[in-house]
Amino acid sequence: MKIVDLTVQTFTHPMPALHRRRFGGEQAVSLVTITTDAGVSGHAMARAQGGTGGGPLAEHLLRTVRPRLLGEHPLDRERIWQRLFALERGQYAPLFVVSAVDVALWDIAGQVMGQPIYRVLGGYRDRIPAYASSGYYDTIGEYLADARRAIEDGYHAYKVHPFGEPERDIELCRALRAELGPAPRLMLDATGGYGRAEALRVGRELERLGFYWYEEPLSHYDDAGNRELRLALDIPVVGTETMAGSAYSGAAAIAHGAFDAILCDVYWKMGITGMMKLVRTCEALHLPVASHHAGSALMNVANLHCLCATPNVDMIEVLVPAAEHAYGLLDPPGLDAGGCLVVPSRPGLGVTLDWDYINAHTIARS
Repeated sequence: MKIVDLTVQTFTHPMPALHRRRFGGEQAVSLVTITTDAGVSGHAMARAQGGTGGGPLAEHLLRTVRPRLLGEHPLDRERIWQRLFALERGQYAPLFVVSAVDVALWDIAGQVMGQPIYRVLGGYRDRIPAYASSGYYDTIGEYLADARRAIEDGYHAYKVHPFGEPERDIELCRALRAELGPAPRLMLDATGGYGRAEALRVGRELERLGFYWYEEPLSHYDDAGNRELRLALDIPVVGTETMAGSAYSGAAAIAHGAFDAILCDVYWKMGITGMMKLVRTCEALHLPVASHHAGSALMNVANLHCLCATPNVDMIEVLVPAAEHAYGLLDPPGLDAGGCLVVPSRPGLGVTLDWDYINAHTIARS
């Protein structure tokens, strides 16, 4: 079996709440399809936002990656990943490009083996509790309404992306705890926005409020500061979302003792292959994994497969409102009665693309 083609179909979608305030407008999503001579195709998605049109991702995929894939065996995922990772280090193939290729290859592998990806990875469970993750809003009242909706929809945990102003963020966290009561798990994602003194002040208030974790309070470049903060606080400090170098830079952060738990997803950690390298490293070192959303509905399904093969993680991130992030799929996994996402049981990624929506919003094919 050989790879005979890689194509990219770029379609647009309204910018979801998490990015709307910063970028506005629409995001361009690149649907990547890898085709084999056995008639089996695998899919993945990469997205572009912040004013870009998705063209740069397609350019890398078609000019840099495609020639290196044609003729390769699609089940040689590790060899292909290593070759593309060597390109990522020089930014010849950005990590989002590597992620999309790798997930599409795993989709093919599951179909060829007749198994859902989580079972190909080893299989640990068929569902995992989900936590709701907020967008960015202008007022505390909007955050409270968003959190109430999430709890009413069946989520048992809520992560807030705050204003980015320490004192106002403390006020927001107090309001959330007062509104929701003691039962729901609450988390704060500061996206690296605080200085060291600010991060310590906010962290101590989160401890008092009983928050479950404290995500990226400091820059992901500040290993020493993150380690000092982690040692000064009882609340777990988790990071980091946007690390270049995938599993290898994650291992370096672990070696520095920078975090109590490591954020993992298939989009930022260079696909299922890259994410599982880091997940298994964490497991071997008795370190928890914290789920991070994978950037699109299809890629978060890949996340779900990984996490259902992983014992050292307790929740999956779902961006809310969930309907805004379900684009491109006819059957995105939803919450069951226990607040869990159930992993698809069909071979590969196990979901159905919404071709009518994708084709109706397509702006480029290549």
